Amino acid sequence: MKLIPRVAFTFILTLTIASTMTNPAAAAVPSSVDFQSHYFNSAEDKQAIARLLNSYTTSVSTGDGKTFATLLLDAQVPFMAVRGVADIANTGASIDTRRYADFHQGVFGSGRKLEQDFYNVDIKQDGALAQVSLDFVTKEAGTQKGGFGWKLLHLLKINGHRRIASEFYTVRALPSE
Repeated sequence: MKLIPRVAFTFILTLTIASTMTNPAAAAVPSSVDFQSHYFNSAEDKQAIARLLNSYTTSVSTGDGKTFATLLLDAQVPFMAVRGVADIANTGASIDTRRYADFHQGVFGSGRKLEQDFYNVDIKQDGALAQVSLDFVTKEAGTQKGGFGWKLLHLLKINGHRRIASEFYTVRALPSE
């Protein structure tokens, strides 16, 4: 077996890389600009996601915790408020992001009537996976007291139904008048 000198090996490797870069099959890969046009989605998927978001705000605004719970994959999904704008302090223990029980108590167990609205909704979806980024405002009904922030929801399509697989959100107090 004859060894190829390092210079010759480098030259052959360079030619191989160059030939694959000009290969017509490699050129069929979409550019970074149009990757989203190759996602698998449909009008029905977009409508299902919109219905989930509508059920979300309706459940919060009517205090319907049972309906809200049906929107979740399960009660142990990562679900956490990131308060303020600073980094999360890590005390050395693992951070438990499964805080849905806190959210449920604050929204549905507090006895307060809330109103919630979503704005700037951006949905990215590819088949069974979807990501929703949005701004929200939640107020105590009939007042200007409440909070606002940004949410990121990850949704999975399970047995034909969209479910929230995770939610992370920032929240700050609404400015006082």
